[in-house]
Amino acid sequence: MTDNELRALAEQIRAELPVLVADADERERLDRDLGQALEQPAGTAAAALRQVLQSHPAVRDWVETDNDRSITTLPGDSTSQLGVLFVCPNRDYSTVREVVTSEVLVCPHDGAALERYDG
Repeated sequence: MTDNELRALAEQIRAELPVLVADADERERLDRDLGQALEQPAGTAAAALRQVLQSHPAVRDWVETDNDRSITTLPGDSTSQLGVLFVCPNRDYSTVREVVTSEVLVCPHDGAALERYDG
C-alpha cells in the first residue's frame, strides 16, 4: 500500500476505534499512535502507519477482513525461515517448530517419530 492509501486506512480505523477496541486506555493509545503517524510528512509515514496498524489484534483483524485493505509489505525479512515443518510418516499429523532441537518429536496419533519436511 502507498503512503496515501495507508493514511486513508488509518483515518478509517480512527473512526472505527470505539467499535473495535473496548478498553478506553488501549483505544486512546491507538488513537494517539495513529495521530502521531499521520502527522509525519507526506511520503514518510508508511512505516509508522504499518507498525500502528499491526499493533493491536482488533485493528489487524479489521484490516485483514478485506483483501483490498490488507497490508502486504510488513517490516522485517520476508525471506527468513519462520519455522520447520515436521510430519508423521503416516501423514496424519504435522507441526511447525520455530527452533529445531535435538528432541525427537512424536505423532500423538500413532507414536511414530516425526520427520523434517523439506518440500
